Amino acid sequence: MPDEAVPSKRIVRSLPVVLAIVAVLACYAYFAGGGKFDFRRLGTAQESYYASLAEGFLNRSLCMWVPPDPRLVALPNPYDFKARAAVGYLWDASFFKGKYYLYSSPLPVLLVYLPHRLLRGAYPPDVLVAAIFSAWAFLAMVAFTRRALALSGNLLQIPFALWVLFIGLGNVVAFVLVTVHMYEVAVMCGMAMTAMWAFALLKFNESPAPGRAVWVSVWLALAIVARPNLVVLALVTAIVMVAAARKHRPSVKAILAFITPLVVVAAAMLWYNAARFGNPLEFGVRYQLTHVAMEGRKVCSLCTLPELARFGNNVMHYLFWPLHIRSAFPFLDAMPARLDPAVSWPTPQGMTEQIIGIAPVAPLMLLGTLLGILLVMGLHRGAIDAGTRAALQIMAGGWLILFGLSSCWWIVARYSLDFMMLMGVSAVICIEAGLTSLRAIGVRILPLRLIVGALACYSVLTGLLLGFDGPGEVFKRVNPATFQMISNWFR
Repeated sequence: MPDEAVPSKRIVRSLPVVLAIVAVLACYAYFAGGGKFDFRRLGTAQESYYASLAEGFLNRSLCMWVPPDPRLVALPNPYDFKARAAVGYLWDASFFKGKYYLYSSPLPVLLVYLPHRLLRGAYPPDVLVAAIFSAWAFLAMVAFTRRALALSGNLLQIPFALWVLFIGLGNVVAFVLVTVHMYEVAVMCGMAMTAMWAFALLKFNESPAPGRAVWVSVWLALAIVARPNLVVLALVTAIVMVAAARKHRPSVKAILAFITPLVVVAAAMLWYNAARFGNPLEFGVRYQLTHVAMEGRKVCSLCTLPELARFGNNVMHYLFWPLHIRSAFPFLDAMPARLDPAVSWPTPQGMTEQIIGIAPVAPLMLLGTLLGILLVMGLHRGAIDAGTRAALQIMAGGWLILFGLSSCWWIVARYSLDFMMLMGVSAVICIEAGLTSLRAIGVRILPLRLIVGALACYSVLTGLLLGFDGPGEVFKRVNPATFQMISNWFR
C-alpha cells in the first residue's frame, strides 16, 4: 500500500505543473490560430515566403519558387522604390539576377516546412510554424529551469507551476503570434535554437564533458544561422569554455570536437550565400526590395555620436517603453516606437512599429538581473552551483543580445523574443537563489515572496491581454465575434 501511494502522490504534485504547461501550449495554439485553433495547410507554396523557398529547394534551386513580374526584371534599377510603383513584386524579398531569395535563414525550411511537405503533402501556414518554434523554446526553457533548480538543492520559494506560466506567457510571445509572416518565423526559430543552446550550456556546466561541449557548439551554430545577431552568444560560450579548459585541460581531440559543428555550419552558410549572391558574406540585405535601396546601408553601427544616441534611445525602448492602458478590453495596447529619422529606418511619414519594454511586461527580469549581480558580488555564500552559474551565463547572453539589437536602426516587439525568454528563465533561477541567500543571512523573505508571486501573476496576465490585442489590434480584426464576446464579459 505505501509503495502504491508514492506514485499517486507524485502524480498529484506534478499535476499543477502539467496543467500549466498545457495551458501555455494551448494559449500559443489559440493565438496563432486566430482564436480558432485553425491551422489549415497552404493551397500553394506562393502563399508563404518560406513555403516558396522550400518549393525551390525541392526543385533543386536556391531561389523562391515564384516567377518575378517581367516588368520588374526589365527595370534598369529594380531597387528604386519609385520605379517599382506600378510593378508587382514581393515586398522585402531579396531580388538578384531575376530571382527572388530570402535574406532570412533557410533553417525553418529545413526543420519544419520541408518535413511537413514530405509527410503531409502540403506546406504548413506560417502561424503553425511559429507556434511550433514557440512551443519548442518554451519546453526547452521549462526543462532548463527544472534542472537548474534541482541542481541548486534549495526549496522553492515560488510554486514551480507559476514559474512555468511566467516563462511561457510573461513576455510578448502571445502578442507576436497573433500575426505571423517570415519575420516572426525567423525570430521564433532563433528563439528555439537559443533555448536549446541554453539547455546544452546548463548540461555542460553540470558536467563539462567533450560530448556536451559538442552539443553547445551545435545549438550555438544553429542559433547564429537562424539569427546572425545572436553571434554575441559566442562570446559567452567562449568564456565558459575557456574557464572549463583551465580546470580540466581538454585534449586536442575534444577541442576539435567542439569547434567542428561551428566550422561545418558556418561553411554551409557561407557556401549558401556564395551560391546565391556570389559573395559568402552577403545574406541578401543589399538586394532587399523595400522603401529604400539597401546598397551601402549600415543597418547596425556604433561609430558616430548620433549612432550612440540612437543606441541609448533603443535601449530605453527595449527596457522601459510603456504600454497604453485603456478602459476597454483588452485594456492594454502596445505603443509605436519613437525613433529619430536621422539615424533610423527611413519609413514614409515617420511610421514605426510597436515595441514593448521589459519593465512594463516582466519587471521580474530586471529584479532577477539585480539579484544575479548581487549573487556574483557575494550574496551567495560558498561556490555557486552549476544551475545558478548557467543562469547567470544566459542572463549575460540576453543582455548582450539586447545591446546588440539596440545598435541597429529598427526596433520592434518581435525582436524582443531574441532575449526575453532567456532573461525570463535566468531571472527565475536568480530570484530563487537570491531569496534563499537572503533567508540564510537572516532576512525575512515572506514579503518578498509575496511581491515576486504577485509580479509573476501580473506578467502572465499582461502577456495574455497583449495576445488579445496583437500588432495593430489584429486579433479584433481576424476574430471579431470572439473579441466582442469576451469584451461583453467586462461591461
